[in-house]
Amino acid sequence: MFRILIGFVSLSLLLVLGCGGGDQPETDETAVDVISGEAADETVDEVIEEIVEESPLYPEGKLDPEAVTPDVAVGTWALNEAYFAWMGKEVTLVAYPYIWYGEDVVVEDDLRLVADPESTDELATAIFDEALNLTVMRGDIIAVRGIVEEGWTGPELTGAVFVDAPDAFVRIETSPWAYAGEPVPVDQFNEMFNVWMGKEVTVEGYYHSTTTSTTDYGTTIRIDLAHPDDTYTKYVACNMLEPLSAVSESLIVAERSGVQIRGTIADPFFDQVGLEGCVLLNR
Repeated sequence: MFRILIGFVSLSLLLVLGCGGGDQPETDETAVDVISGEAADETVDEVIEEIVEESPLYPEGKLDPEAVTPDVAVGTWALNEAYFAWMGKEVTLVAYPYIWYGEDVVVEDDLRLVADPESTDELATAIFDEALNLTVMRGDIIAVRGIVEEGWTGPELTGAVFVDAPDAFVRIETSPWAYAGEPVPVDQFNEMFNVWMGKEVTVEGYYHSTTTSTTDYGTTIRIDLAHPDDTYTKYVACNMLEPLSAVSESLIVAERSGVQIRGTIADPFFDQVGLEGCVLLNR
């Protein structure tokens, strides 16, 4: 929330504005309350105008995962942006060090992070540029800052550094679009980072291509969707529940825009959002 206070407007300033008197600076009309007096000898009272602007967690055009349901189709580009929204952002996490045995551990080039000193649920990993040879204690709250990347077991902070830690875990109200560097409890960040996983969605996009793969585990049919304004970039990879009918295959090629597919969000496929158990809805 931003507060803009507009304070003292002197009578002399009003007279200058009223008479012209040379070049005048540009005025931000949203931040100035112009006052007019009835007589030159009147005293201009102090005027304070408070303008309150809300900074939404999800600005217009950004997907709020809690508001997305499979009943309403979302665009491929918007879903891809939302799914990977934390990637590449600098984030500060508050956590306890994961210590498998003993009461301390020597930090070398990485440190796994947990939300409870006795927990074995690793929620994130800090990756340091070089071995620190720093000892941390099991019950000590720590804070690390780094750049978010996808790791094998969850989110990673690369180029991590230790920063001053708060005295306690305090959950904050934030999103990838509103985050401003505040320390985030590691369990809260893990939830936000994985918020799209397992969510059923309907996605609408431009049909890019179909790939059929046969392995010892069976046959996988994947439909890749692009965006009408960027038909070369694949944004969503849909693993189909069953092969398309001959009619659907013909229609999806003949009319590539506006293709709707419903599925459940799973692990990403390279830089694409991965959907499993997919069904073609409108071809």
